[in-house]
Amino acid sequence: MQRENDETLLEENRKLKHLIGQFKNLLDSIPDPVFMKDENLRWIYGNPVILNLYSIDPDNYVGKTEDQLLPEEFAESCMESDRQAVAKGSISKSEERARDPEGNLHFYEVFKVPSYDKDGAFSGLIGVGRDITERKEAQEALEAENKKRRENEIQLSHLAKTLEDQVRKRTAELEAEKESAMSLSYVDTLTGLNNRRAYFEKSHVIDINARNRDCGYAVMILDLDYFKEVNDTYGHAAGDVVLKACAAIIKENLRATDIEGRVGGEEFAVTLVDTTLGQAVKIAQKLCDKIAAAVIGSEAVKLTCSCGVTVYNAASKTFEDVLKLADEALYEAKMSGRNCVVSKEFA
Repeated sequence: MQRENDETLLEENRKLKHLIGQFKNLLDSIPDPVFMKDENLRWIYGNPVILNLYSIDPDNYVGKTEDQLLPEEFAESCMESDRQAVAKGSISKSEERARDPEGNLHFYEVFKVPSYDKDGAFSGLIGVGRDITERKEAQEALEAENKKRRENEIQLSHLAKTLEDQVRKRTAELEAEKESAMSLSYVDTLTGLNNRRAYFEKSHVIDINARNRDCGYAVMILDLDYFKEVNDTYGHAAGDVVLKACAAIIKENLRATDIEGRVGGEEFAVTLVDTTLGQAVKIAQKLCDKIAAAVIGSEAVKLTCSCGVTVYNAASKTFEDVLKLADEALYEAKMSGRNCVVSKEFA
């Protein structure tokens, strides 16, 4: 009986050894790293892949720990992931690194499964790794590309904002230049009064309003007497000072609604809104008196002016007709000896 039991045990041991051998052959043939550790996390098995990976001596590793077998740069992280797997008590996944014999760094996704005996006590750890280097490199390349794209987007955003600011600034400058050009095109640069163009445009508006509202306006033309002699005697610079001073006198003694302008070299015109002929003559005489009383510039220039005055009449077809009659009155003032005001009305 005992002999039969012994033979049975031998047969079972033989089958178990055969089964273990098959299992080991299977693990040895797996192309991924496989390892087993005991309850103290000491190595009891490593397949050829992991042994070759870490250059572990296949005849001298059983019973040793990670820090005795693995390079220092990897040992601590592997032991830490072992401890975390044991603490979790179930299958866990970690990422670990290793260098191949050529020194190339590889990344592994490692699954670790803790095992327990029948009493529930921890009895060991089985681990299987998968080389994810290509995936890791692709992921890192993608992340680098994404980072570069984000940086490019930020740079493009900054560039767009800079360009937008520059365009906005340049647009503002162009608008300012346009306004300045428009202003200059309507302002006599020497005297600051309306130039001929501006004076005529604004006076045309007054003329149209007068015809639509059946109201009136007056026009006067002032011409400085013997102004050529000022230029010939004192020079053109002194003549410019005289023109500016006379323009200032005219501007200061008019209402905000009146339109004044320099329409010739030493000739000024004024359109007086809602003004009768008598009122216009008084204003013209006042201006002539102030100009005659002025002592202008360092040369103490004194001069007079002649003035022609008229008022709007519905019989006139255009503003130019009114201005022409004022010019005729000015001519008569010149012919009368200058330094006087002459008025004329439409017949």
